[in-house]
Amino acid sequence: MTAEKLLIKNLKRGREEAYRQLIEEYGNRLLRTCCLILKDREEAEDVVQETFIKVFNKIDTFKEKSGLYTWIYSIALNLSRDRMRLKQDMLELKDEWIGNDDVESQVEINIDRELLRKEIFEMNSLYKEVLVLYYYEGLSIKEISYLLNEKEGTIKSKLFRGRNILKEGLLKGGQK
Repeated sequence: MTAEKLLIKNLKRGREEAYRQLIEEYGNRLLRTCCLILKDREEAEDVVQETFIKVFNKIDTFKEKSGLYTWIYSIALNLSRDRMRLKQDMLELKDEWIGNDDVESQVEINIDRELLRKEIFEMNSLYKEVLVLYYYEGLSIKEISYLLNEKEGTIKSKLFRGRNILKEGLLKGGQK
């Protein structure tokens, strides 16, 4: 029995040590990814916490058709999307846009790594999700396809377009 299968078995049995192991094994990775998607560490921490609560409450519904992390990540991705929709709705209600043009962001633009991060954050979520999953999470096209419930060809196309958009933004130096 693989380590993941044993972990799943112990989670389904409600073993406290399995919950600790799950958080230790996937917590930081999930937090990093949620930070990249949400652009806000506190919100990402909330989403990760909500994700693990859902995992603990719904582990019996896990059918093991995918890897455990893929299932957990799909929960986090859905919660992140809900957060982004809620934020967008709130911004529309206020009828104003709160930009990221603070002094700190302007200084960070001069650092290549920060420019890359900024470009990814500002990218359309259609492409951002695929780029984050592929490059930051190291998921395969097939795993991303399963996770996002889209055909592999669609994922490849989004990855190609996302790379081109990112490349154009980086060549412009982050200037719109």
